[in-house]
Amino acid sequence: MKDNFLQLILERAIWIAYLEQDKLQEALFSFEEYKQKLLSSDEKEEAEKEILYSQNLLIEKLTQKAAVYYEAKNYSNALICYKYIFEANPSNTENIKKYIICLEKLSQFDLQLELSKLLARRLTNGESYKILSNAFEKNQEYYKAVEYYNKYISAENKKQLTAADYNILGCHYFNSYVKKTEHPDDAKNALKNFELALQGNETSKAYLKNTIVAAMKAKNYEIEKKCWAEYLKHGYASKDDEFTYCASCMRNGDILEWAKYYGSRFEKNEPTIYPKINKPEWTGKEDLSKSTLLVHYEQGYGDNFLMFGYMPRLVKMAKHVIYYIQNNAYELVKNNDFGVEVVCHNIEPDVNKLKFDYHIPCMSLPVALNLDKHNISVGGGYIKPSSELVSQFKNKYFNNNKFKIGIAFEGVAANNKRDIPFKNLLALEELENVQLYCLTKDVDDNKLKEFKKNKVINIAKDFNNFADTAAAIANTDIVLSSDNCILNLAGAIGKKTIGVFNYHYEFRWYDLTGETCGWFDSVKPIVNNEYNDWTLSIQKALDLIKQAMENKN
Repeated sequence: MKDNFLQLILERAIWIAYLEQDKLQEALFSFEEYKQKLLSSDEKEEAEKEILYSQNLLIEKLTQKAAVYYEAKNYSNALICYKYIFEANPSNTENIKKYIICLEKLSQFDLQLELSKLLARRLTNGESYKILSNAFEKNQEYYKAVEYYNKYISAENKKQLTAADYNILGCHYFNSYVKKTEHPDDAKNALKNFELALQGNETSKAYLKNTIVAAMKAKNYEIEKKCWAEYLKHGYASKDDEFTYCASCMRNGDILEWAKYYGSRFEKNEPTIYPKINKPEWTGKEDLSKSTLLVHYEQGYGDNFLMFGYMPRLVKMAKHVIYYIQNNAYELVKNNDFGVEVVCHNIEPDVNKLKFDYHIPCMSLPVALNLDKHNISVGGGYIKPSSELVSQFKNKYFNNNKFKIGIAFEGVAANNKRDIPFKNLLALEELENVQLYCLTKDVDDNKLKEFKKNKVINIAKDFNNFADTAAAIANTDIVLSSDNCILNLAGAIGKKTIGVFNYHYEFRWYDLTGETCGWFDSVKPIVNNEYNDWTLSIQKALDLIKQAMENKN
């Protein structure tokens, strides 16, 4: 029997050989087989000693292997080792920490969180809060991540805290803001901690960028601008960064600074689409008195309705102006008071076949004209709907004695953060003697039937192009719109319009604080007090509509 037992012990070499060959699963399977054979041996006392010795030997070798794998960032093999070590000895906190890190690297976040909770119960210092906070963050429980990182900050000696600690807490707050709450307080708390991180490392590219983004969300332009100055000074800015910077400048009314970097929209990772044109671009410095200028559309319809407002200025500077615009806008602006030649793709698909001397992307017009916030406004009333179409729509839809309200609540993009949720518009039901007209295309009639008292006419079903849209708008008494092309078109026509904007709005709207929106004289802006909180804004819009109704009477 002794000889058989000694022969069995020699099989220890099998699982050891597998380990040396980095065949971990085979080694562990072989070890379990070895252990079962020992347990069935008649030499019980000797077998138990051998099992204990082999178990310790295995753990020793796995610990050595785990360290090598971990150092080499081979987290899959390290995880196999640490898992077995943990099951054999669950009290070793240092091994648990590395086990947790392997789980995180391999995106096994559920188990990471469970082990982190176990570790937190065993550790009595601030480190356990830090580990647990990280696990909550990986599981997208951002408020928990914030809670436990704050506990870590409180537990640690303030002198030992680093800039990285405050940066991590700032990231937890910011993730909570962006991915969960969109609450301004979370953005402000993120900003506070990013500022503390910057105090520890004033030139850090990452800390500066984090502070900039948080300041944007917290609407703290003073801090944002100061950090942008440092960011640009150190040469950190990519073309995407430059575009973000210029957008912030425009949003805060610093139009001249915006103009310096707005060209980056054509060079960023997802550039604005613009055709290759074989003539020089007009920068505003070239004399146009004997030249033809081609203005080419870019981006959305709303932008182009807005930029058409600069045609009266351009025709005074140029011998001739051509506006190359989208097909759906052509019928609306082809006949204009300024003598501008309007062309679209259906008329001339190849823009380079047109006769011109200079070209300019339409959104660059304020840059070339060297405008600032005192003269950038286009006013309104420069786009004239067809009187014939206006009469047609009036006879078909508008021959009534009610107060006529056009509503436009969605843009073309799905899940647009600028859209007004339809349920909020139901507040219009409280108005008396009104007729509502839906100006938004492709709206399901069943949705509009949610209005019970004030029926909605889905007039947009009759729109073939923007000439029809403009004629319908001209027949309304007032337009209520989110930030979309209808808002811009109503402003360009000069129609009294209420524009409702989310807490964070597109950078083009450089001033939404007054009675007009900055660009258009007839558009009254209302901005949500909090992100996606439309209730108060719609109530303000209702009050304005009631005032307009009283003034009409």
